[in-house]
Amino acid sequence: MVPTANDRARRAVCIVALSLLGLATTELTAAAAEALKIDLGSALRLADERNLDVAIYYERVAAASAQLAQARLLAVPTIRVGSAYDRHHGTIQETSGVIDDVDRVSQFTGATASLGVDVANAVFAPLAARQNLDAVRAGADANRHQVLVDVAAGYLRLLQARAEARVVDAALERANDLAELTASYAQAGEGLVADAQMAAVQRATWQQRQLEVRENLEVAIANVVRLLHLEADVMIEPIEETIPALELYRGDEQVAPLIEHAVNGRPEAEQLDALHAAAEEELKSRRYGWFIPGVSLSYGAGEFGGGPGSQIANTDHRDDLSLQLYWQFEGFGFGRRARIDADEARLREIGLQRDKLHDAIVAEVRGALASTQSRREQLPLADTAVERATQAYELNRERIYDKQGLPLEALQAMQALATAELTRIDALVGYDLAQIRLHTALGNPLEIGR
Repeated sequence: MVPTANDRARRAVCIVALSLLGLATTELTAAAAEALKIDLGSALRLADERNLDVAIYYERVAAASAQLAQARLLAVPTIRVGSAYDRHHGTIQETSGVIDDVDRVSQFTGATASLGVDVANAVFAPLAARQNLDAVRAGADANRHQVLVDVAAGYLRLLQARAEARVVDAALERANDLAELTASYAQAGEGLVADAQMAAVQRATWQQRQLEVRENLEVAIANVVRLLHLEADVMIEPIEETIPALELYRGDEQVAPLIEHAVNGRPEAEQLDALHAAAEEELKSRRYGWFIPGVSLSYGAGEFGGGPGSQIANTDHRDDLSLQLYWQFEGFGFGRRARIDADEARLREIGLQRDKLHDAIVAEVRGALASTQSRREQLPLADTAVERATQAYELNRERIYDKQGLPLEALQAMQALATAELTRIDALVGYDLAQIRLHTALGNPLEIGR
């Protein structure tokens, strides 16, 4: 069958559509494969927006807010609107004790409001719920501070892994250069075969180290992806070319003022203060509950009617009011006494937790300050070591090419250079992490580049 002009037009449209679809698919694949470029500041912003621990604590705050609203409604009556129908057929006992055979019916249509409340609980429960809400909020702040530290540490470890990979790549390149040079000398009879073998061992060692640092890089990326709750296959590409040297503290701060600031500013301390206040309100409820009565109140209004048999008649308006005041003694009062003892023990426990937190804060501040001061002093030493190791390697390399030096000397210089570079990276990351931990130990959220 010969294709018509319309058939040829349809085929052309299909070809164009398929081409466009293929192009779109290629662009989507390329976009999916593109790495996510972030820096330390954007990583911290993403932590606030996407970290699951932060989101979980936000939900805990929402639940505590709802519990406070519920506690404030303990003294609000319950209202029921509807109709009640009662049909009785058979024997019934009168007040006098006489048994009668009765056939009757009644119906009530209207609304009732009832209130049964422990007054002491209605007074003190909202106060305790308010303190519990403050405690949950302080706990959420403490959790957020820790999450920001974890994200910053994870991101810096990622930068460290990438920097170490570059150092190892450069070291492997130098090892390859030396291995080829010593092998050529050995083949030409101008060098020892043992030197060539040692250089080959060094190259294999750095090849193994290269695999290790690449593994570390992938693990660091996976950790950041987990902390930021990103897509499982996303790749992260740091914007920073080098590890930033943070300057949050000078390193010469006095420890006593820092400890005082930390003790007064940590959200964990605020959390314990709120829990202590909540426990005090619960204890007041137990103590004053001896003297404050409970209240049971019921009021109903509507149309009521009835009669013998199944005929509802004589319907008219009806009001019912019932009020009771009562004192309740659980277990003859011993139950309430046991609860008071438990509340008092809870207060003492929170007091001990305060002391424990104080000791922990002192240790954190002193340790972080010592690390900050030490790492700060290590940085210029690390820079000097790298500078001198670089010079030593270059001099030994020139001597090898001039056939004046020993390959063993070049191997030692090459190892010293790589070790010095890796030590400087570790010192710089350690300096940043020490400052971050000190900053958080003082009760401050991490706000770098935000």
